[in-house]
Order: sequence, then structure tokens, then C-alpha cells
Amino acid sequence: MKVQFSDEECHRMFEAVIDQLVALDLSKADRATLRRWRSDDMTPGSPLMQRLALRLNEEIQISHNRTEVSPIKKPDWV
Repeated sequence: MKVQFSDEECHRMFEAVIDQLVALDLSKADRATLRRWRSDDMTPGSPLMQRLALRLNEEIQISHNRTEVSPIKKPDWV
């Protein structure tokens, strides 16, 4: 099975995480930094967002491959 998120889907997930971080009890400077990072660097279609989507998809695939059951079973008497 292969799960692949588009750049737009990754951007929506990123926005949700940033919104939660901004809602925390952070200083004004920290909240402003997060908002600036979101609006300046992590826009939909930006190279950084494309890299995030690529990395997210790679990590999900690696995690899925790790959880697949191997068809080769060791006998329990060995």
C-alpha cells in the first residue's frame, strides 16, 4: 500500500500544526516568528513546502514498510 500526500494536503496539515502552536502561551515575538515563517517561507508550492511534502511521504512509506509482516517466519523451536 502506498500513501502519498499532495503539496496542498501537506500545506493544510502544516497550517493546522502552526495554528495550534500559535494558540499556545508563547511570547508575542515567538508567535510573530511562527506567523512570518508560515507566510513568507512555507507558502503552497514553495520549494520548502515541496521538500516537506516529499519528506513526509518518504517517512510515511518507511514507517509502513517497517510494519509490514514478513512472509518468512522463523520456527518457534529454533
